[in-house]
Amino acid sequence: MWRTDGQRPRQRGYEQVVQEIVELRRRGFRFIALADDNFYPVTLEDLRMAERREDKSHLHQLQAIRAERFALMGQLARLPKDTVFFTQITMEAAEDPEFLQAMKRAHIKGALVGVESVTEEGLKSIYKNFNESGESLVKRLQAFRENGVHVLGSFIFGLPGDRPDSFDATLKVAEEAGITFAQFVMLTPFPGTLDFQAWEKSLGDNPERIGGIPINRHWLIPQAQRPKIYTAHPVMSAEQIRNNTQQVWDQFYSLPSIWRRASASCVSLKSRLAFVLISKIYRQMYANTGIATDSARVSRSVQWARLMARPCRRLLRHAQCQSFNSTDIRRRDTRQTRDP
Repeated sequence: MWRTDGQRPRQRGYEQVVQEIVELRRRGFRFIALADDNFYPVTLEDLRMAERREDKSHLHQLQAIRAERFALMGQLARLPKDTVFFTQITMEAAEDPEFLQAMKRAHIKGALVGVESVTEEGLKSIYKNFNESGESLVKRLQAFRENGVHVLGSFIFGLPGDRPDSFDATLKVAEEAGITFAQFVMLTPFPGTLDFQAWEKSLGDNPERIGGIPINRHWLIPQAQRPKIYTAHPVMSAEQIRNNTQQVWDQFYSLPSIWRRASASCVSLKSRLAFVLISKIYRQMYANTGIATDSARVSRSVQWARLMARPCRRLLRHAQCQSFNSTDIRRRDTRQTRDP
């Protein structure tokens, strides 16, 4: 992000954010995304390192940023209980119980967590040494669920450190950690990133062309002709990576696997059925992330997603009504019309 969007974060005060959220609630919106690259801006390790400095100005700056984030969550906690927030966050937040508890009170029900890789080699190749691997990774991810935050885990395949057994190892971690949703994407170099620059340089002066378009301008290639893997891997072919990625998607989103997660997350039968449908819809939406190779399948996946969305909406409405008694519903309807 800092390569493409600049190295200085652009921030708004929490009062502005709360004001916008209140306006969204007045307009009837309950599901709101907190669009922050990392909702956990100051880690406990950041504070420890700043504490060791003789000059405490940086420590005070970090403490102010952390305090403002807690102030935001304190305001979100005052909203009606049926408000649902989603954000994205780094795994370091799992070591901060106070922060996770504040997220729970603030109705932050879900977060995208960039796990990326489950091995030390994979994490080094993407400069995420601060992420854990193996059993410690499982415990970190479980900490979110223990505090009421459902995890959408994001994993990358095709990293230089990946090996044929990385796919099974990733699936095992995702299942053992009990994450609610997962996405498994293949390494793709985006313009402006260091990976893209290194890859473009490796192609030489005459890169391969597809339909007359250089492969290093792959976003201009028609979707049906666009390759799914761009960078050569040290030990696996592009087809191996694509097929293994497909298998991980299929196994994680198989009906038995989804039902196990539904049983752990949902109380009523209707909410479990809704969870199954949502999981299948999510899987269908990703039909062209390197897994599908033809536009016909993409078109079918859109049709299936639309068909499944209809009964899913009805089930969600029913499940929601079961979770609030009539008094709660009347109170919620009244509070929607005024500033919380």
